[in-house]
Amino acid sequence: MSDVKALFFDFGGVLLQHMDGIDHKAIESSLELPEKTLFNCLYRDSRYFELHVGACTHDEWVDSVRAAAFKHAGDKADALMQAWQNAEHPLNTEMMALVRGLKIRGYILGIISNTIPGLEERLREGLPEFIEIFDIRVGSGDLGIAKPDERIFRHALDTAGVPARESVFTDDVRKYADAARAVGMHGFHFTGCPQFARDIRSIGVEW
Repeated sequence: MSDVKALFFDFGGVLLQHMDGIDHKAIESSLELPEKTLFNCLYRDSRYFELHVGACTHDEWVDSVRAAAFKHAGDKADALMQAWQNAEHPLNTEMMALVRGLKIRGYILGIISNTIPGLEERLREGLPEFIEIFDIRVGSGDLGIAKPDERIFRHALDTAGVPARESVFTDDVRKYADAARAVGMHGFHFTGCPQFARDIRSIGVEW
C-alpha cells in the first residue's frame, strides 16, 4: 500500500507532447531554418526568464521574441512568428489516460509549470478539462517563483495539504525532478509514459 496522496506534473513535455506544446522541428523544417532557431527566439534570446517569474509583460516578451526572430531568421521572421502563434499544442494522450485513471482512484493531482503568467486563464479557455482533473495548478509566472527553486514545490504541497514524502513530481527536465527530490518528494525524470508508469508502480501507486 502506497503512502502517496498527491501527484504533480510538469506541463510541457509531460502532459503536452512537446517541451512547450509546439513541434519546433516541424516549424523549422517547413521554413528551412536551422534546428533550435525557434527555441533560441522564444527562450534563449528573449525576455522569457523575466516573463516566467512575472518580471515583464507578455507584450514585452513577444516584442523581444520578434527582435530575436529577425536576428535568427532574417526575412523569414514574420513567417516564423506566424507559425509559432498559430501552432497546435497536442496533448500526450498516453499520459492523459494515466492521469484520468489516477483521478478516478482519488489521488490529488497538480501541475507545477515554469510558464508565462496567466496559466489559470489559459487552461479555463483552452483546456477546461484540466480544471476538473487537476486540483492544484501552479504557474511560475503567476507565483513569481520558478523551478528549481524549492519554494515553488513547497507552495504546491502547502496548497494540496500533503507532506513532501507523500507526493510525486515528474518533469522532462532532470534537474527539476532532482529539485523536487531534494525537497523530499518522489521526483522522477520523465522520459515517456511507460517509464513513468513503472516509476510510480515501484512506490505502490496504482490506477
